[in-house]
Amino acid sequence: MTSFARTDEQRMLAETLDAALANGADWQAAVIDTGLAELGIAADEEGLGTDLRDAAVVAAAFGRANVDLPWSEHWVATRLGAREGGSPRADASAAALARAREQRERQWAEDALTVLHCAEIVGLCRTMLRDAATFSKERRQFGVAIASFQALRHRMADMAMIVEQADAITGAAIDAVEGGDDAVRARAVSAARVVCDDAARLVGEGAVQIHGAMGLTAELRLGGYFRRARTLAQGDGTARHHLRRYAA
Repeated sequence: MTSFARTDEQRMLAETLDAALANGADWQAAVIDTGLAELGIAADEEGLGTDLRDAAVVAAAFGRANVDLPWSEHWVATRLGAREGGSPRADASAAALARAREQRERQWAEDALTVLHCAEIVGLCRTMLRDAATFSKERRQFGVAIASFQALRHRMADMAMIVEQADAITGAAIDAVEGGDDAVRARAVSAARVVCDDAARLVGEGAVQIHGAMGLTAELRLGGYFRRARTLAQGDGTARHHLRRYAA
């Protein structure tokens, strides 16, 4: 699970999605049939509310299942006023950002997209870490499970630590995006983006190495998770850009 889910309703949503997405899903099954298309629409417009944390809970669940759908772009477009139904209201960042009516709103939308992508990376990393830990207990060398090797245990501890750091700092960035202070939001979002970039790299590379030569084969889901995590980490501006923004 993730710290993004703070209320009972959010925890129930995360658990329901984990069960529903276990075998993958398309847009219809993952979003339309579950009613998630109404997230991002205010309750007084007969929607499910505009809470960014709700959207992050969904993004993290999509990450844990590696359901590669443009949820973040769709939600931001919805929050900015898109109401089309049946398919993603935006399937790329540019399409979502085009809904912004002025520069301040566009900057908010860029940061919201970055935070939702961070939430998805956290979800991806949690599954990669779990798969690596499980495999380390099954794979044997010199007659013992490799999970008993001290160096490997230290490596997995480092992986677990960076996942928890990414989770916590993304949660702080969610609060900052909805907090209204532009400077605080910029620093929090950029910090989350840099830490999640590190998590995607360290956890992905570590999990692949623990799996050995099989790590990137089509036989294991790990390769797909790692590719998706690195793709997300390369978007929303580079880590170098976000380091500069944080410093500024």
